[in-house]
Amino acid sequence: VVRHLGVVPPPPPPTLTLTLGAPQGSELGAGDEPLDAAISSDQRNIVFVVTRAGTTMLWRRTLESDRTAALAGTLGAQLPAWSPAGDAVLFFSGTQLRRLTFADGSISDLADAPSQSGATWLPDGSILFAPQSTGAIRRLRDGTTGDATTLKPGDRSHVFPISTGTGTDFVYTAVNENGRRTVRLVSEGGERDLAGTSGHGQIVAGYLLAVRDELLLAYRLDDSTGSLRGQPVAIATGVGTSRAGRSLFAASARMVLSSVATPRARELAWFDLSGTRTGTMGQAGDLWQVRLSPDDQYAAVTLTAPLIRTLDIAVVPAASTGIGQPLTLALAADSDPVWAPDGRRITFRSLQKGRPALFSKPVNDGDAQDEMFVETDATPSDWRDTRVVAHAGGASSSYDIVSIDQARRTQETLVKSGFSNTDGRWSPDGQWLAYVSDEPGQPDIYANRRAGSRARVSFGGGTRPRWSRDSRTLFFLRGSSIMRATIASDSPPSFSPAVPVVDLPGIRDFDVAHRRDGLIALVPVGTSATLPVSVTVDWQSMIRTTP
Repeated sequence: VVRHLGVVPPPPPPTLTLTLGAPQGSELGAGDEPLDAAISSDQRNIVFVVTRAGTTMLWRRTLESDRTAALAGTLGAQLPAWSPAGDAVLFFSGTQLRRLTFADGSISDLADAPSQSGATWLPDGSILFAPQSTGAIRRLRDGTTGDATTLKPGDRSHVFPISTGTGTDFVYTAVNENGRRTVRLVSEGGERDLAGTSGHGQIVAGYLLAVRDELLLAYRLDDSTGSLRGQPVAIATGVGTSRAGRSLFAASARMVLSSVATPRARELAWFDLSGTRTGTMGQAGDLWQVRLSPDDQYAAVTLTAPLIRTLDIAVVPAASTGIGQPLTLALAADSDPVWAPDGRRITFRSLQKGRPALFSKPVNDGDAQDEMFVETDATPSDWRDTRVVAHAGGASSSYDIVSIDQARRTQETLVKSGFSNTDGRWSPDGQWLAYVSDEPGQPDIYANRRAGSRARVSFGGGTRPRWSRDSRTLFFLRGSSIMRATIASDSPPSFSPAVPVVDLPGIRDFDVAHRRDGLIALVPVGTSATLPVSVTVDWQSMIRTTP
């Protein structure tokens, strides 16, 4: 016994700090909030929100490898939460609390949630959620919903419930009428106020984690009394808080994910073909896609509406400094605008019918109704004559390039293979069709001659092909760089090695002018480029042992 008591325990593993990056062509989180994630109870998986072309979706990453995958059926997702067994995930989308079951990939609606403020899954199988920004926490059990908390005098709302992992205990954030926020513990012994916070709180591994003044603090929790003891220790700095009052962190017993709240406004900036910036167009905002009209006098821009946080399309005049006139006003997401060859109409993808469809609308008639011309899960990318080029899902999980005739409502396949082919673009002279294919194991650019022969354009990755106005050069994105490759030979078809035009960190999209030599790109305003999410491993090593 004496010898055993004299053994010095090994030191805790050192803290390790890593970063979590976004999948290619996307951004972490949504809006100004780069982190919206949850760690599974076995600490082997993370689900996190990713925004691509303005639309959010859940992705899953296995921590034992670098493998990440999008989770089908989770468009519009936010605020994910794992089941205790790790076999399902809760998330909010639209006005619903939903569940994704991994075994069969099924999505089910659980409850109405008009204004979402967090959810959690208790070990007994019941679900706690905050369906509105005011009111109490609700409990869903066996299909029946009731209040799980009661507002105290001075309370305005209870938000962001999180299970402690012990029985039916959980914490939530009580928001006072004066705006003060307090983390409150609910246990069999009743409710107890724990600590003030700027956002929400989470109990993990015997500690309460909460943010104050951008510091993520760890408070030691006394298991016997349910109260805090000792002084808190800062384990992360610069941790942001969302406008809804959610702190930008997620924690498990071993790791902490955290992020700053960073503005991600973009502006329309003009560049010449040497990469020199020459001016701007319209106003800055949460802009995601840009398509120039055939005469370069307007730009169709996909943006996030600031109040309802859904995607809309606006038309911005080149000579204006304003944000432009809204083209779409649906509560559902409208995206991927494509100009008609005469510049009078725009075709776009919309979810306003509850499922994907292609709509068309006159540009200069704000009172006109959206006209659905085909119900299809296709994404438009070009318009030539009476035919809209789009990519649509094939028999497998791959995509094919198709041509949809607006008048006849017929569809013709242009590019089909066992790989995913997307973003088809006709050259102005109609002799080439450029597109993106993952045939090489990564997205790369290919170009098909109308006669049937094919040339590979990029060899180191590439997306968003855009033709020059003389049909001799292809511009495309590789990472944050706009690249250029020129036709070297028509027979056999080949392109010169791609060279960089300009590097634009944080670029979301770009287009090539049709009537002059120029590029327009969606680039960050000032220093609003995306910052990575920090991953702190073995964070408990940062806390000194106190008696």
